[in-house]
Amino acid sequence: MEKGKSTSKNKKKNRPASSSAITKEQFVSTMTPLIDLEKGAELSVSMSSAETRSLDSAQKKGSTILNLKCVDVQTGLMGKTLLEFQSNKGDILPPHKFGTHDIVVLKPSKAVLGCPALGQGVVYRLKDSSITVAFDDVLEEGLNNPLRLEKLANEVTYRRMKDTLIQLSKGVLKGPASNLVPVLFGERQPTMSKKDVNFTPLNRNLDHSQKDAISKALSSKDVFLLHGPPGTGKTTTVVEIILQEVERGSKILACAASNIAVDNIVERLVPHRVKLVRLGHPARMLPQVLDSALDAQALNGKLLKAKDRNAKRDIRRELKSLSREERKRQQLAVADVIKNADVVLTTLTGALTKKLDGLSFDVIIIDEAAQALEIACWIALLKVNMLYQ
Repeated sequence: MEKGKSTSKNKKKNRPASSSAITKEQFVSTMTPLIDLEKGAELSVSMSSAETRSLDSAQKKGSTILNLKCVDVQTGLMGKTLLEFQSNKGDILPPHKFGTHDIVVLKPSKAVLGCPALGQGVVYRLKDSSITVAFDDVLEEGLNNPLRLEKLANEVTYRRMKDTLIQLSKGVLKGPASNLVPVLFGERQPTMSKKDVNFTPLNRNLDHSQKDAISKALSSKDVFLLHGPPGTGKTTTVVEIILQEVERGSKILACAASNIAVDNIVERLVPHRVKLVRLGHPARMLPQVLDSALDAQALNGKLLKAKDRNAKRDIRRELKSLSREERKRQQLAVADVIKNADVVLTTLTGALTKKLDGLSFDVIIIDEAAQALEIACWIALLKVNMLYQ
């Protein structure tokens, strides 16, 4: 942050709590129908595409990609089947509205709209001429025919937000966020240390305003707001706060609304060699499961060479068996890594993953908080004692 262009804010300790703040009950009752409306609008768009009179019209809308062929089958992390699709003509894919992490269904290309799917998966990788989808299970017998992919509305995010509202409505009397929730709803004033905390910067390029913001952040006991125009070094400051909290022995949950923003923090932390784990990123393979993943790759090689139908069936069975064993190993490995990590990074909605069940954090960092839905922030907030944003 350049001098004079960034500010750090924390309410004075002796000021009374605001009487105009919305109550927890009002927040829950207001947000619940709004989430339902948002979900209904997305589902309506999805259903409208599904009810389109012709498949060609659905493709023009960008919700369907027709005439695909499966060009590669692999076993990926967590035992998922990765299928890569290209156009039957070998051209670039037609214009579409698919993105990574979108939920899609796979169907025969000429099957009528509404017909049963061969499988449901998540878009793993997108290129101009191909799309790779991760499936938990897929009917591989139909993969030799022309195929199509249909985009579905993602209900997972809405379900997670509703679950968070339910948790809030029941009251947070215990748990890591029990002291933070009253502060955020204006029932109690945030507190700070009487003196700003002195620290030794790990980043020698910090300017005075950044150092001042970090000192005040480390002095805060409940919540701290870091504010400044774009390009003034807020994320650099956030990374330094994370590193200083690690030095203090804190366990940190670092979040942002988008995967890109989370990955940006990860990339800046990696050179400092802190113990971190990035949730929701299947491309980063854990060393503990590398051997089993390689075994799966070897079996896939056998599958490509096998010509006899029975031989292929036997190899697929072996692959699925290995996938189950691989899934068990990876689940144990992931739990162990998260438990021992100093910093866990994920998107806000990803913070409700079962991988974090039973875990609490000393500090939560929400980068680019102004770009996030408020209810999405609460998904992560209920897991921590203190908030930086």
